[in-house]
Amino acid sequence: MTDFDPAVYGPPTVRVGTTEREQAAAALGEHFAAGRLDLTEYDDRVSRAYAAKTAGELAVLFSDLPRPQPPAQQAPTPPAPRRALPLVPVGAGALVVLAFVFAIVTHIFPFFLFPVLFFAFARGRRGYGFQGPRYHRG
Repeated sequence: MTDFDPAVYGPPTVRVGTTEREQAAAALGEHFAAGRLDLTEYDDRVSRAYAAKTAGELAVLFSDLPRPQPPAQQAPTPPAPRRALPLVPVGAGALVVLAFVFAIVTHIFPFFLFPVLFFAFARGRRGYGFQGPRYHRG
């Protein structure tokens, strides 16, 4: 419903402008759409709204209609739960660090690191590794 309330314009003798008349007509249209007014009553009230000169003349048009209600407060949405870090990339990273420590301490290159790196960075079915742009066929 529009936020039009004729009581906002103060005393009934205060003159209204085109904006207030159009707001009143729009509010009457919403009351008509809600089924509170029939067609002849709606036409009569809209013509009287456009002819109104004071706030009192507009207030009479809404005397038997419900006043606008403030919008209901919506409950805040709870934050999304944090996702746990997948164990495979963390384990692969720890294995890489251990391999470099092993290589520095023993002066032997860890060849077992190649398959680990392959599986850690390959595009797997579970989404581990590099997730570059995907192209849709078809």
